[in-house]
Amino acid sequence: MAEYQFELTISGALDDERLDALVDAGCDDATFSTKGDLTFADFTRDAPTMLDAIVSAITAVETVPGLEVLHVDPDELVWASEIAERTGRSRQSVDQLIKGQRGPGDFPAPASHATRNPLWRWSEVETWFAAYEGREPDTERSLVLGAINGALQARHSLRGANEAAPLRKALGQLLAS
Repeated sequence: MAEYQFELTISGALDDERLDALVDAGCDDATFSTKGDLTFADFTRDAPTMLDAIVSAITAVETVPGLEVLHVDPDELVWASEIAERTGRSRQSVDQLIKGQRGPGDFPAPASHATRNPLWRWSEVETWFAAYEGREPDTERSLVLGAINGALQARHSLRGANEAAPLRKALGQLLAS
């Protein structure tokens, strides 16, 4: 068994009754906090795989009435400061790599400029760093998080859709191919 760390963003405020129910459901390996109607659960979970850890946490959380998992962090999209944190480098070092002033160049292009600071896809950045450092990339984390977050978003969107049946069928066909 390995230990996996991740955070769940949960729709639904936390009170003493729900907190007790979460612990009873097996979430005693998480620390909970709230902000408005959202609850955040920081897990450190032992499991055979990351997928098992995350799915078991989501399943346990959602046994508590009124709680729905919306998202798993750390997210696939990262700022340069997050790249620095995840790679153990300084922000300045990452900036130099991004600008091609250090390293082999060809740093991945930003995935989005929607904010003041560009965002990169962690899977692309991780692959680039693996090649730069001469190691195999750790693709499990970004693959698992990307797939689970996509499924959670689709599920949440379908819950409010009037025409959910055709959309659900279309999504099922996309996932089957």
